[in-house]
Amino acid sequence: DGDNQVWSVTQGDDNAMYFANNHYFLRYNGVKWDKYILPNKTVIRSVFADSNRIYCGSYTEFGYWLRIKGKMVYHSLSKGKNLFTGYSNNEEIWKIFKFQNKIYFQSFNELFVYDGVNIEKIRIPFQISYCFILNNQIYVASVRNGIYKFQDKSFIKIDYWSELENNVVHSIDAYQGKTYIF
Repeated sequence: DGDNQVWSVTQGDDNAMYFANNHYFLRYNGVKWDKYILPNKTVIRSVFADSNRIYCGSYTEFGYWLRIKGKMVYHSLSKGKNLFTGYSNNEEIWKIFKFQNKIYFQSFNELFVYDGVNIEKIRIPFQISYCFILNNQIYVASVRNGIYKFQDKSFIKIDYWSELENNVVHSIDAYQGKTYIF
């Protein structure tokens, strides 16, 4: 009874599968489906499992779900923090990932970095498709200008991948010493 579009999927430590669905946060344990909705009722775009938390990203909202007494309970990390103001007033969290013990919530224009206590907002100076972790480094794929490394809160252009300019990159991965870009 979910909606027809799934944006993201992850598997939790409990072996259940979790889905970011147009209208619901879905949990499937191999036998039973459970569906939940965010308090602000927005479309869920991204999910990411880390330990017993299932992080979730939506329109001007992100946080995590915890399983308590057999039910998933949502905890907002962004509510009341004025993170989605100025350039950020219309952002959606499209990807969530972990890097060096921090959780990154990525929109097309910003990174929100959660260290377990505080959230730092980093403006990306160009529109991006997605961020990727490769060889212990964060790479950022811009929509028009190619690929950048994100290092020390700066974006450094990778000139030797200039053929990728004006292409939307959906994935970057490494296998047997080679880098693959999709």
